[in-house]
This record gives sequence, C-alpha cells and structure tokens, in this order.
Amino acid sequence: MSRHIFIKSFEILTLALVGLAVLVGCEQQPVPPYNRLNGQLLLEACGAMAQGRHDEAEAALQRLVDLEPGNSFAVDALRHEERRRHLEATNLMLATGDYHQLRLFLARIEKEGASSPELLTLRSVADGLEALTAVCARRPWETSGDVEKALDDLEPHVAALADSSRFQEFHRQLQSDLAVLRERELQAKIDAALTALDEAAFVGVDTVFAQAEAFRRNFPQHMFSKCWQELPTLTTAAALRKLVGSGAGMATADSRTALAVAGVMVWERLAPPVQAELAKMMSRESKSLPLCRRWIVVRQMDTKAGYEDLLVRLRAERPQLGLPSALVARYVSKGLVSSQEQLAWCWQSPCPGVTELFSRLQQIRTKNNPNSTRKK
Repeated sequence: MSRHIFIKSFEILTLALVGLAVLVGCEQQPVPPYNRLNGQLLLEACGAMAQGRHDEAEAALQRLVDLEPGNSFAVDALRHEERRRHLEATNLMLATGDYHQLRLFLARIEKEGASSPELLTLRSVADGLEALTAVCARRPWETSGDVEKALDDLEPHVAALADSSRFQEFHRQLQSDLAVLRERELQAKIDAALTALDEAAFVGVDTVFAQAEAFRRNFPQHMFSKCWQELPTLTTAAALRKLVGSGAGMATADSRTALAVAGVMVWERLAPPVQAELAKMMSRESKSLPLCRRWIVVRQMDTKAGYEDLLVRLRAERPQLGLPSALVARYVSKGLVSSQEQLAWCWQSPCPGVTELFSRLQQIRTKNNPNSTRKK
C-alpha cells in the first residue's frame, strides 16, 4: 500500500516538473532563422579586407548595413573602411603637393560629418608641409634675415611636423645657418668699420677719434679697444709681446689691423722700445695688409727715401686716398723744411688755403735755391 502511494506521488511530481518546464520554455524567444545572404556578405567583406581589396569590402559592408542597419559590426567596419579610403586619398594629395585640393577635400569630409582625428591631424600637417615647401623654394639663404623669416614662417607648424625626423633635422640646420650668417654679417660689419678707421687713422682726419669711439661702442669685445687703451701704458717690448699674445684673436687679420690702427693713433705716446717692437711686428706682415701697418714701418724708419717710396706707392695704388698728414710733415722736415722752419705762420693751419700753400712753396724754393730771386 505504501509502495503504491509512493509511485503515485512520484508520477504527480514528474508531471508537475514537466509542466513547469513547458511553461518556462514558452517565455523564451524563438531562435531566428539563419540569413544566408547576410552571412555571405559578411564573409565577402572580411575576405576582401584581408586581401586588401578595399573597394569590394566597402561595397559588401554597405549592402550589409542597408539590409541590417542594426548590425554594429558592419557599421563599425564600414566606417573603418571609409576612414582608410579618406586617409589614402589624403596621403596621395600630400605626396603630390596638391595642398589646395587637399583643403577642399578635408573641408567636404568634415562637412559630411565623416572626419576623424587622423584627418584633423593631417590637415595641420598639410598646412605645415605647404609652409615648408614655400620656405625651401626661397633657398639658398643670403642673409640672416632670410633665415629668420624662414623660422618665423615655420614656427606655427613645428608641433604638427614634430613627428618627422627629417623636419627636425631641417629645423636644426636652419638654426645653425642662422648662427653662421649672423657671425658672417657681424664680421663684415667689423671689417668695413675697421677699414674705414684704418684709412682715417692713416690720413689723420679730424674725425678719427670719433670714429674710434663709435667702433668701440658698436664692437666692445673687439681687440681694438684693448690695444687702444693699453698700448700707451706699455714701456717695454716684452710688455707689447705679452699684450699681443694675450689676445686669442690676434691671429685674425682684423685683430692685426686693430693693433696697427691703435698704434698709429697713439704713436706719439708710445715708449721708444714699444715703437720699435711694434714696427718690427708690422714689418713681418704682408704689404697687402692695413695702411696703418705701412705707416708704422715707414715712421719708425723715419727716412726721406722711405717716405718718398710710400707716397709714390700710394699715388699708384690708392690715388683717391688723401695723403697722410703726419708722414708728409715728417717727409718735409727731412728733406725740405726743418722743424724749426715749420714754426712759420704758413705751416700752422691744418687746412691750408691758397695763401698758406703759396708761402710754403716759396719757403721751400728759397731754401733749396738760395740764389733764386723773385722778379718784380
């Protein structure tokens, strides 16, 4: 009896469980039927992308999106292919330098809402490459101003082109070129100013000291300032050699010119040993070097023949240059008029007029030909 009751109870429990399973199963969605076309399109798109047939892949993905708009994979894959196509077209325009068409293309893509971070970056790169192309077209650089303008034109695009090692190398070369040209231009200014100062000191123009002060202001680190200040304080040849040796730049032509110019300007204040040593240094220089070098050598020799030779050479080589007043005075005192005779009134004017010149000539004529008489 009890066994019969147990069997009945088991049957009832089994039926209840089966009924519950049926009820639960009725609440689930039925499995959707397999869409063979969509699957085929997906396979075609993936295969085409893997083999680099991007146009076919994009066409298959577009059909799949049209058939199944909710397919997120297809939508994302289609966007990826569109970005790839846009980047490919952009790179082609960058390679050919068609920056105008590139701007129009990027503007259209952005207007359509199909832009991407990569395209926005390439827009900045395009502007930078166009600026770089314009800069390169202006080479070679002639002045530091040319390089400064090139750097200014590239400055807004440095960040966009920073990933390019070639651009970084080019940018560093520009900065190096700028330093070289600035140094070259500074040296050219020094040479021009020193040449003018050399001529002024040689001739003995009234403005020579003003020119020297201007040179010191404009080029305070130049050797000329040191020479001009310290030469009059020296008393021995050794001191002069030490001064010359202390200047690391004395090996350069402009430093030697500076020494010669300073020597002429302070000649009368130099100690005799310093004059002799300076003349010895100048005599070892080439004759093509500064006028003041010749002045020092001839002045130290202090002979009529030396003055005559220099004056003849000047007339042949530099006819436009004025005569060196100090050397002419020494020449006159050597062969024509003594220093005592130069105390006469006609020799006192630094800028003699016709009357003074006539009186000087008359004095010289009388001295060299005492028997000559002026007919009245």
